[in-house]
Amino acid sequence: MKRLLAMGDIHGRFDRFQEVWEAVQFRPQEDEIVFLGDYTDRGKQNAPMMKWVMAHEGQPGMTFLRGNHEAMYADGAAQTESDLGGAITYDMSACSAQLLWEDNGGYETYGEIQAQEDPLTFHRAWLAAIRQMPLFCRKEWQGQTYFFSHASIDPQVPLDAQKTDDLLWSRVLAAKPELYTGDAVLVMGHTPVQLIGYPPVPQILCRQHIILMDTGSFLKRGRVSCMDLLTHTIWQSHDGA
Repeated sequence: MKRLLAMGDIHGRFDRFQEVWEAVQFRPQEDEIVFLGDYTDRGKQNAPMMKWVMAHEGQPGMTFLRGNHEAMYADGAAQTESDLGGAITYDMSACSAQLLWEDNGGYETYGEIQAQEDPLTFHRAWLAAIRQMPLFCRKEWQGQTYFFSHASIDPQVPLDAQKTDDLLWSRVLAAKPELYTGDAVLVMGHTPVQLIGYPPVPQILCRQHIILMDTGSFLKRGRVSCMDLLTHTIWQSHDGA
């Protein structure tokens, strides 16, 4: 392995993602890359991003984690399928989950799914892709463990015993990195660094053991960011509109 790469949240900004991806020049025989989740919602290029993920999931050197937005989609999948003409469901929890997703940026994504040639098939393919996405992963490099998750962890709980809600939703260590005393390097997305007082670049905190990769991809001055964790080299999109 020559590079260990982490890609931050994308949120339907396929244009910004493409800019970064072209700059990174990923080499599947030499590099490993972990995508930290939240590929869709809030931006306006969700379908191209979904197609890209589905085309690359399972390819050598690539790991796609599940973010909270993918989790919301999966939780409301039965209602979405019904709305697109699939099996009818009367599951109120699925309906509530779909509404939560739509209220958190999923409305734009849903509109793009409806615009596909075969919306129901597209929905089912994306759901199948989400179900392949792990909640976390580990990578080892020269005796150092790197632990990747979409969101934060509970610093009082061993890494192998983390709860799903913490891995998908927590912001504890983004807000208070000093609470972490472990040896593994934690690589996380989910919390735009601008919203906690940092400039829009990945933040290396807590003895270089916490790396925050969400640089507000969907924000007006936000960016999609990728980092080589071994050298701390950063690639970013421009922050135009």
